[in-house]
Amino acid sequence: ERQTFYLPHTLNLDAPISSFQRWRFLRTRARNLLMRYRTVSLSKTYAFISEWAADGDLLSGGHIDFRSVRENLGRKVKMITIFREPAERVRSEYYYSRQGYLQHGPLRRFDSGARHKAAGKYDFDGFLDFLLDNRHLYGDIAARYIGWDGQETLDGFFARNVFHSGVLERADLFEKQLSEKMGVPLFFPHENGTKTRSKAQVTAAQRGKIEQIYARDCDLYEWQRASI
Repeated sequence: ERQTFYLPHTLNLDAPISSFQRWRFLRTRARNLLMRYRTVSLSKTYAFISEWAADGDLLSGGHIDFRSVRENLGRKVKMITIFREPAERVRSEYYYSRQGYLQHGPLRRFDSGARHKAAGKYDFDGFLDFLLDNRHLYGDIAARYIGWDGQETLDGFFARNVFHSGVLERADLFEKQLSEKMGVPLFFPHENGTKTRSKAQVTAAQRGKIEQIYARDCDLYEWQRASI
């Protein structure tokens, strides 16, 4: 019986790639904000939520980074989040992005994000090379979304900022424990998936690249897995 307030994606990861990529992000964000709040201003959206949200209400919608919310909302906030093993996560991103890119016509492909274009152009090794070359943009994505810079201990960071967390590989436990905390039955609405999946294992060379791209994410995942 809580209100849920929408927020769009808050990190424009592709923006430094090109002016076109920056414009794509702002266009989509403006369209979503206008539809829900009758404004294209993210700052006005934060002000609206800060005024009307009650304690215990929820923020949901896009891929929201915790630091932006904490700095702009002006309210005490905690996150509910779930992590995935970084190698499986980036493989899933590759196949999802590639499938989405290749099934569209020329105009939709032109209007795609930079990672979708890279996934459509390269094999998995090439996609990892693209991410590695641009790891200042795409690296440590989970750590960036939750706002962990690697300096504070994870015990302290989670105690201050996290209401509930878990790993996707134990989604059943995440669901059960969150239901117990909330006092109501909760269920995942869907599972991510693609029509075609590769059965190939991540090679040692690929894992080496992944660990370079997502060094903090690997630490974060292993800490969370051990804390279950």
